[in-house]
Amino acid sequence: MKVDAHAHEENDIRRLREFATFDKLSDSDLKRIVSAAHHTSTSAPLPLIHEQTPSDSCYILLSGEAGVYVGQDRVALVGPGEVIGESALRRGKLRSATVTTTGPAEVLRIERDDLDRLLEEIPALRETMDATVARHAFAALPEQPPKPKPTHCRVDALVPTELVERFEQAAEGAGVRVSAALEDALTQWTQRNSTA
Repeated sequence: MKVDAHAHEENDIRRLREFATFDKLSDSDLKRIVSAAHHTSTSAPLPLIHEQTPSDSCYILLSGEAGVYVGQDRVALVGPGEVIGESALRRGKLRSATVTTTGPAEVLRIERDDLDRLLEEIPALRETMDATVARHAFAALPEQPPKPKPTHCRVDALVPTELVERFEQAAEGAGVRVSAALEDALTQWTQRNSTA
């Protein structure tokens, strides 16, 4: 069993070495990171962090991809070698996004206390994390384009029942949908009363 754990750690160290993110770290540094981390494998999507929750750990994506969501909108897709959740963890803020693996993936989870200790012990890791935080902040700077206005919307207005019934009857008598008749009536009213 111990041999399997050792082989697993060696494999994780080798994989971290392949990522440009960890170029400045020695094999000894990588070994300390892997020893402090918890390795997780999943065959299906797995939520790693949730928006507007306290930060207690960060992740290193070893394989697979993860979607970054703000609300219901996916704002980014990250791949192997990406550090996830380090920014909120280091700032002590609530998470600004939800991150979920999109399918099969392997991650290393590093708890807050372990990360604090590693950052103190490994100056190159602090540099790496600072660069990652800056890259994530820069990526978040451009505003997302505004959502397009829907082509139609529901009108919520309090109108006398008798007027609505007469309108519905007139639309039916003319052989048109109530929504089409209402759109026509609103268009004509707007044109008559427009100041432009």
